[in-house]
Amino acid sequence: MSRDSRELLAVREIAHAFLLADRPSDVQQFALDRVTPILGATFSLVMELGDDGELLRPVAQHEWPAKYRHWIGALRVRVGDGPSGVAVAERRLVEVEDLLADPSLDGWHEVAEELGFRSIIAAPMETAEGPIGAIAFYFADATHVRQEQRALVRVVADQLAAATDRSRRTDALRRSNAALAEANAQLAHQASMAQHTEHARDQTVHCLVAALLTLSSPDDRGNVAHRLAAVHALAVAARDLELVTRDDFAMTLADVDPRDPLLAAVASWRARAPMVPIHIDEPTVLLPTIRGDLHWLSRLLTVVVGLAVRSACREGGTVNTGVRLGRGFIALQVGWRDASADTVAPQPLPEHSRILEEPTQRTAPDPFTGVREAVTALDPSLATALAGRLGGQMHVEESAGGAEAEGGWTLVFPVDTDG
Repeated sequence: MSRDSRELLAVREIAHAFLLADRPSDVQQFALDRVTPILGATFSLVMELGDDGELLRPVAQHEWPAKYRHWIGALRVRVGDGPSGVAVAERRLVEVEDLLADPSLDGWHEVAEELGFRSIIAAPMETAEGPIGAIAFYFADATHVRQEQRALVRVVADQLAAATDRSRRTDALRRSNAALAEANAQLAHQASMAQHTEHARDQTVHCLVAALLTLSSPDDRGNVAHRLAAVHALAVAARDLELVTRDDFAMTLADVDPRDPLLAAVASWRARAPMVPIHIDEPTVLLPTIRGDLHWLSRLLTVVVGLAVRSACREGGTVNTGVRLGRGFIALQVGWRDASADTVAPQPLPEHSRILEEPTQRTAPDPFTGVREAVTALDPSLATALAGRLGGQMHVEESAGGAEAEGGWTLVFPVDTDG
């Protein structure tokens, strides 16, 4: 096959690779592997212009001297320096027939001797927006490039520029589509959250109105003070749940010692329900801090400890709390236990508020009434939502049957334990 035929075949194969390749590097490597032997070059290189518009970096090579191949990734050529830099700066084909005989390139003589080349031809890769890199072929001996070879180098440079430009546009389109999909998903999520918040608000209003109507019923035999406190507790929980589930929920982040909100919650419930023992298993080791909002962490622990106290507020009931350090997480544990063999595990809170649904009819005063009325059916949902907003998770332990009823909650928060 004649040289002209081989050059024409190479151009056709490169064009075919251009149509099928997904990445410009595939076309670049294929072009170098096909064209370098046809030109009689010893090795070749494709360099792309960095985002700063000042430095060229290699992205593909053919037969680069093995001795220096390990540092080719660190090679950088400034635009305007050397044949490749001049080709980009002046947007023209640059030929050096004998680099060692050219005094203007004396700064490259040492590099040429080390790499083993004397002649070079470099062509800019250009798009409509300007040059994006260069392709260069290096010859071991002083070489005069024929006109047909120049034309081949220009064609290859144009094809590689087109392949790179197409890939960049495709990537930009892909990123735009991904951003659009993410924006649409965010809008859908916001719409869903708004619908959920509106539904929760409607349910809360319904619960409050129902509670107030029952309170005003002439048939109500319950303790009015306790029932008013219960309605207030429901209103506070409803307000906080509405705040926590809003898209614009704001927190004041700080590094919080996990023991602080737990101790505050325990102290609050010890004062409110002194008849229920609350134990704290506080570690003596230094604990990492939780990145969160102290106010809302304290509110979360107060809600969870309250749920445990409600479950244990019967004769013999106890609440146990503690902090456990794991690998990459802090676990705040709140559990309750009722060791009385003749008692039944507390019933779960109903879907809506439990306030005033069944009038209290007891033959003797119940010391736990006020505690029970301070916890609402919204508290589990509030605790779950708050744990998620604070970057953690809440796990519920099911109550056990038999003579001993028990259960609890574990709040898990990620922490940095490397330091």
